Amino acid sequence: MHLGQQLSLLIKNTPIIAQQSLLDCAINGLIDYFASSLQASNEANVKKLLTWINDEGGHSRAWLIGQKKLATRRQAALFNGFQAHCLDYDDVHSDIRGHPSAVILSALFASIRLDDSLSQLDGRRFLTAYVIGIEVMALLGQCVNPEHYEKGWHTTVTLGGIAATAAIGYLYDEPFLAQALTLAATQASGMRLLMGTPIKFLHAGLAAQHAIQAIDWLRAGISADKDFLDDNLGFLAIYGQGNDNLDLTSWAKPWKIVQPGLWFKTYSYCSAASYIADAGKLLYKHPKFNVDNIKHITLFFAPVNSDAALIYKTPLLAEQGRFSAEYILALILLGIPIDFQQFGATPIAENIQKLMQKMQRSYDIQLPPHPDAYNKRYVVIEIVFDNNQKISQRIDVPKGSPKNPYSQQELAAKLFTALQNDVKAQQLLTDIHALANGMDIKQLLLSHWQTL
Repeated sequence: MHLGQQLSLLIKNTPIIAQQSLLDCAINGLIDYFASSLQASNEANVKKLLTWINDEGGHSRAWLIGQKKLATRRQAALFNGFQAHCLDYDDVHSDIRGHPSAVILSALFASIRLDDSLSQLDGRRFLTAYVIGIEVMALLGQCVNPEHYEKGWHTTVTLGGIAATAAIGYLYDEPFLAQALTLAATQASGMRLLMGTPIKFLHAGLAAQHAIQAIDWLRAGISADKDFLDDNLGFLAIYGQGNDNLDLTSWAKPWKIVQPGLWFKTYSYCSAASYIADAGKLLYKHPKFNVDNIKHITLFFAPVNSDAALIYKTPLLAEQGRFSAEYILALILLGIPIDFQQFGATPIAENIQKLMQKMQRSYDIQLPPHPDAYNKRYVVIEIVFDNNQKISQRIDVPKGSPKNPYSQQELAAKLFTALQNDVKAQQLLTDIHALANGMDIKQLLLSHWQTL
């Protein structure tokens, strides 16, 4: 049996999850997804995409989250993925080196037709589908990374469409899942070159849309009777840069949503910069720190290429700063709050530019990695002052990562902050938790699509 067919059988034969701790992990991902999406619902780029959808038109069947509006399933997948990822505020996964929930949940929600009042979808099956999507995306990520990511592929889209297709296929118990995975895989594309532009966020929406299309095309009778994990011409042969050993024996041992787990964020920049931010905040409080007397700063990254996502060393626009260690550190050392306003499409101020010019990156460091570090990663920042005195700070496990997680209260607070309405936020939170008891996922959508 071909590898893709084996994967399809693993997915189809997965029982609905009953373990409460695993359901809780999925619930946390769902809470964070809504918080990230609703926080971005009034962003200028979101409104631009909404205008395009209004102009295109079509059968209104699926929810555009936070917009009190329905659209076609393809439009909803594209829009919801874009919006959820629009502030780079959504979760990440270290095996994937990308953003799973913005893709998988956007596709799952877009697959639900609100004009079909007869069908029901058990909330536990929906959560299981989500967990399966993350499992598929993480297994592929383990197989192809780091070469795939460092080559320049944006894993959120190249792996996300396949993962979201797996999730939808499970949710509806589709008979053609292996073909659907192939259709999703052949649509995979997306360059990290576009980080720092709105197209980076569009990638999440495109991946979700790929999944909707793959399922719908097969439902229409178009076939794709090939195995996407074919040894010679399949996905791994093309995208894996030599990595072609997908280990299906590790399926759910443990589930990847549990170990290494989802990495949640309360900041609007790349998680790779969170090491820098955590170190910078501690240095800013150091008794010897004085920003006016800085001679130069060295940012040590280990291992080599662990800063691959931070593609801008001298960004010119604040939105590029989401992917710049130097920009994030400069903001912190200058005492500038790192809020959403610091990442707009505006030129970076001169005082920030001057401080960034004093920074350099280095990989010449070989300290023992922390046992809890992800992929043996750590960052050390060393500041040298005009009098040649030095201060330094090392970070191995940033705040929000699974080994240094936010509390349940902090995750809920992210949702309350996004909605700015305690009554609506509490009702949404209650309904999300009710999914673990089997509440119809469609009930959640029908209860909230006209109010959020």
